[in-house]
Amino acid sequence: MQGRVFLDLAREIARGTSEGHRRVASGRAYYALMLECRDALFLWGFTLPPRETVHAFVYQRFATPNHHDLQVIGDSLNSLVRLRNEADYQLKNQGSFRNAGPVQQAIRQAADALFILDRLDNDRISRASAVAAIRAAFP
Repeated sequence: MQGRVFLDLAREIARGTSEGHRRVASGRAYYALMLECRDALFLWGFTLPPRETVHAFVYQRFATPNHHDLQVIGDSLNSLVRLRNEADYQLKNQGSFRNAGPVQQAIRQAADALFILDRLDNDRISRASAVAAIRAAFP
């Protein structure tokens, strides 16, 4: 299964009307992007760390390098994980889950970031540039 399947599930779950639906959908949007980024790094020749540190590893490889597309994806990972953390750990108030707006925005952001990731991965020169930027940031 590809991680992006979670984005389809996020869309489906977000059609639900409850706060719980919105919270779960936000997590699936994050995981859709994070897992696809993790898999891309592996295919690009990077050795992945143990699962307990993979989130930070993936985020750093996209957010840190001096490469615009990678940074856009890194920014998306950051905002999506913040929403997922709010969904999973801040249960006392509705916060971002009062209505569907923030979750719909998160789903669009994940889809846009996946589009950029696909564009990078499908173009040999763009992919080589991204890999070189990551290697330069993490020698």
